[in-house]
Amino acid sequence: MKITQVELFHISIPLKSTFYPSWIPGYPQTHNRFTLLRLSTDTGITGVAAGVSFGEEREGLGGLLAPYILGLDPCDLDLAHQRMIEASFLGWRNFWMEAAFYDIKAQVEGVPVWKMLGGTDKPVPVYWSTGAMCQPKSHSKIIKQAQEEGFKGVKLRVKAKSLEEDVKIIKETRSRVDHEFPLMIDANQGWLVTIVDRTPAWDLERAQHFVNLVEDQNIHWLEEPLEMHAYEELAELRKTSSIKIAGAELNAGWHEARMFLHFDSLDLYQPDVTVFGFKDTIKTIEAIKEKGLGFSPHTWTNGVGLWINLHTSALTGREFPLEYPHEPGSWAPEYRDGILKSPIVPNEGFIELPEEPGLAIPIDWDRVKKFGRKFFSMTESDLRKKVMKEKGMITAIKLKRRKDKEAKQ
Repeated sequence: MKITQVELFHISIPLKSTFYPSWIPGYPQTHNRFTLLRLSTDTGITGVAAGVSFGEEREGLGGLLAPYILGLDPCDLDLAHQRMIEASFLGWRNFWMEAAFYDIKAQVEGVPVWKMLGGTDKPVPVYWSTGAMCQPKSHSKIIKQAQEEGFKGVKLRVKAKSLEEDVKIIKETRSRVDHEFPLMIDANQGWLVTIVDRTPAWDLERAQHFVNLVEDQNIHWLEEPLEMHAYEELAELRKTSSIKIAGAELNAGWHEARMFLHFDSLDLYQPDVTVFGFKDTIKTIEAIKEKGLGFSPHTWTNGVGLWINLHTSALTGREFPLEYPHEPGSWAPEYRDGILKSPIVPNEGFIELPEEPGLAIPIDWDRVKKFGRKFFSMTESDLRKKVMKEKGMITAIKLKRRKDKEAKQ
């Protein structure tokens, strides 16, 4: 089996109303945008993956990527991982594409990805993850709805310019809802963006002070209270915090996850497969299991990303629920999951694992056509023509013979 075609699509799904994500304070987001990858093989099996994007910044990715993977055996996951590394040397972070290889391999084996990886077959609990900065009046209604519908908690966002305002928002929200219902807080300090509102970066002192002021509010974890590479400061915060510390959602893979582990920085690890890739996420899960730490992946990307991360949740004992992104009125399931046949909807706070082979993502290709634009497509034949044009026929023939010889060894 080999990969015979690489296709990339820009997806842009208009939101019903403007979304103001807390991680980019003041920024009006009007579309759900991401890059969709489809790999085709000579057996007719295809694999898909998706990576979050702000626009069309990956426009040149196909020309870089295709020569690394056309002709590759998609079931050779170690080689695929190596190719993603090699294609990243010029600055691209490509591990999100690994999902397409795992998709194909699991289809070949006739099992879902979660089963291929040794996961257990039981529903995955979810928590409701809001995206806008917490507003006590409106978000307390969300919390009550989430509790009624069986969600295992709600995550709120704080990003005020003053510590006092952040604390006030949390305390007022908690006063309006059941004190026993789990709340989580995301400070979104891991990767601070200030292109509109210039909210201040938290330091260790501010984070410690925040924890001390909300520790009586039954907060199950505090997410990304410091910059994503502040391994030692996070470890210091964890030593004194009565609230679990979570993070690592957008870090660059295992080599950064092991730094958190080395310094004992986190209680809860949140690697996103659409950032870390499968190989590094699995390695991280294995390491945190040995230390008795928690795992709950970040999923705030799109419906494809949520579906892919669902498979890694099957590798745990379900001690921590999976993130379910939903900001009513803007980032709602029908827009988050706009290219799927139907939105992903929990049943009494749980999502069932797919039983079909592969990732089994229910993509509606008519919706891809409606909301997307294919910006790159290359087959093996296209690649050969490109090489001959750029290198000359004799060099192209020699290069192919050399690659074929290496592939057989």
